[in-house]
Amino acid sequence: DYDGRNLKRVTWDRSIALLPRWSPDGKRLLYNSYRDGGPMLFMRDMVSGKVRRLSGRKGLNIGAAWLPDGKRLALTLSRRGNPDIFLIDLNGKILDRLTKHWAIDVSPTFSPDGKKMAFVSSRSGSPQIYVRNLSDGREERLTFEGGYNTSPAWSSRNRIAFVSMDGGRFEIYAMDPDGTGLRKLTDGTGNNEDPCWSPDGRYIVFSSNREGSYHLYLMNANGQNQRKIVSLKGDQTAPSWVR
Repeated sequence: DYDGRNLKRVTWDRSIALLPRWSPDGKRLLYNSYRDGGPMLFMRDMVSGKVRRLSGRKGLNIGAAWLPDGKRLALTLSRRGNPDIFLIDLNGKILDRLTKHWAIDVSPTFSPDGKKMAFVSSRSGSPQIYVRNLSDGREERLTFEGGYNTSPAWSSRNRIAFVSMDGGRFEIYAMDPDGTGLRKLTDGTGNNEDPCWSPDGRYIVFSSNREGSYHLYLMNANGQNQRKIVSLKGDQTAPSWVR
């Protein structure tokens, strides 16, 4: 739960399992696993418990993100050597190639109406956040301050949270979809990463090592009232919020 209670294990892969992403209806869970070798994408049906591989193509199969309709998803594939973002259906069939660039393109996240996609690209020489209009393919760079901006997350209230290197540490910021309205949300010891919005856009759960190991924290959308919600042995990272 959002207060850190009712912890439940959902994968039994006997391997590294990471980057969980809940479907909009909360009935399916995407995640990456090394159970069959390299980083492949799997989907677990939370009702039946069945797990199936969605993408096991050569190279990377990482960073999956659901579209709001729950029928399609995007992920980064490097089957031809260069990491680009592709659109696939729930059977793993490629529907479209969303980015076509020599640079590394990763970490897709979609606007509430599903018409735009924010993502991270190294095309400027360092990781920066861009937005792509899915109808006409136009792309625009959103971040210009800082040499390392990553992990965008688009909220239901049309704000984009992201992680930026600031003074040798990772901090969480939020901005409007056109890059304006920038606000720093975390400012403390350690690194603050992996922002994930609550479905109503009022809260952000994130990971931080401000006390040593990485644990999960919760804060209001404006950065106030930060508190630790999960503190287990080892590291807790890459949270995903389900309705």
